[in-house]
Amino acid sequence: MDRKELEDSLQTFKKVCQAKGRPLEDMCIFEAYPGDISTSFIIQVKANWVEEMDCSEAIDFLFDTLWETSDENLRKHIFSIEILDRNDEVHCFYENTAELEKSEKI
Repeated sequence: MDRKELEDSLQTFKKVCQAKGRPLEDMCIFEAYPGDISTSFIIQVKANWVEEMDCSEAIDFLFDTLWETSDENLRKHIFSIEILDRNDEVHCFYENTAELEKSEKI
């Protein structure tokens, strides 16, 4: 899966976040290992609402919404999610979605 396919596949995720009252101001996708076309990707989202909650609550919301709106094949291509606050600074992140899937979503 390339970056464009992943971006297209995540549009439902973005719309559902909006519908739940937690819009994503922006979403960028980066290769976890630049130059390796078989790599997974880092999803970086800008969300102003993260400043009003604990990091774990924000990550839980995003992962729960990701699970609702995507299949396992899509999630295998996501290495981590980073959340930026309104100042474009990393508010929180969770690496290795495959490990999360094994430990918390069985």
